[in-house]
Amino acid sequence: MKNNFALGTALGVIFPLLAHVATTFTNIQTSLFVHKPIALYVIAATINLIAVRFLYRNGKEATANGVVLTTFLAMIVLIVVMRELVFSFA
Repeated sequence: MKNNFALGTALGVIFPLLAHVATTFTNIQTSLFVHKPIALYVIAATINLIAVRFLYRNGKEATANGVVLTTFLAMIVLIVVMRELVFSFA
């Protein structure tokens, strides 16, 4: 595996994209996590951060930085898009 920032960015997109597809097109979110609307996205971020740990330990700093950037941006987008669900006080 190369030590490449673009590769890390591409790897970092995979699990948040899978979480979005699973939330949008299946009923996994509603059947497993009834009162937790962002649970699949948090699981995707956790998987990415575990991957970052292994990438840093294997000396792939640029790839790990790409995964971190993508994970961070995906969570920011999630909060902005779903702010009514995340920050609802009702």
